[in-house]
Amino acid sequence: MLIIPVLDISQGVVVHADCGERSSYKPIQSSISKDSKPESVLSSFFELYPFQTIYIADLDSIQGKDSQSKLINNLAFEYKDCQFWLDAGIKQIYNKLDYKCSNIKFILGTENNFSLDEYDKLLQNNPELILSLDFDKNGSMMNSKILNYSSYWPKKVIIMMLNLIGSNKGIDKFNLEKIIKLNRTSELYSAGGIKDISNIQELTRMNIKGCLISSALHQKKITSNQLKKYDD
Repeated sequence: MLIIPVLDISQGVVVHADCGERSSYKPIQSSISKDSKPESVLSSFFELYPFQTIYIADLDSIQGKDSQSKLINNLAFEYKDCQFWLDAGIKQIYNKLDYKCSNIKFILGTENNFSLDEYDKLLQNNPELILSLDFDKNGSMMNSKILNYSSYWPKKVIIMMLNLIGSNKGIDKFNLEKIIKLNRTSELYSAGGIKDISNIQELTRMNIKGCLISSALHQKKITSNQLKKYDD
């Protein structure tokens, strides 16, 4: 199980993602970080455990505002041995020259409005692209037609339950199992709702490759000793 901490960045600070209600996101209040600066939060993650991968959501760029590319480049440059998965919206996949570090891998979320032809071209031009199957704040999947083309999914696929992000409600086992049945070859990663180590144990039993976590780390509901046992 690859455990991936999350940095949701807006206006230069890390925010607490709250069930997809982006207008209400506020700076993170953390029990492990001294403040909400991305540098501080990232440093606190690595003090907790030597994570291999970090997920970053550039919420400004996703919403069509100025990107946080300079900040993200600086983070990736400082932690060269770590891989950064970046969701910054579809525009930044086309503008990838703005990102100078080879350890940044781009995410295409289905919340973007793209055609199947555009999807195919993006995969051809970006062989390491990560697909994110995004469920909205009401629990409905956005751009759901992509489910009919599961045989064309890339190697890595995130199942992003925006309706559960920051909720501590637990994982959506029902939808996870539905998606697992659609594709047995891609590596699947779960995001949203993880409240404690029991959820990670359940995902492991489901053969989920990894999971994205934020609140459970900031609230110290998952310890470094537990991470050592389940992270690989």
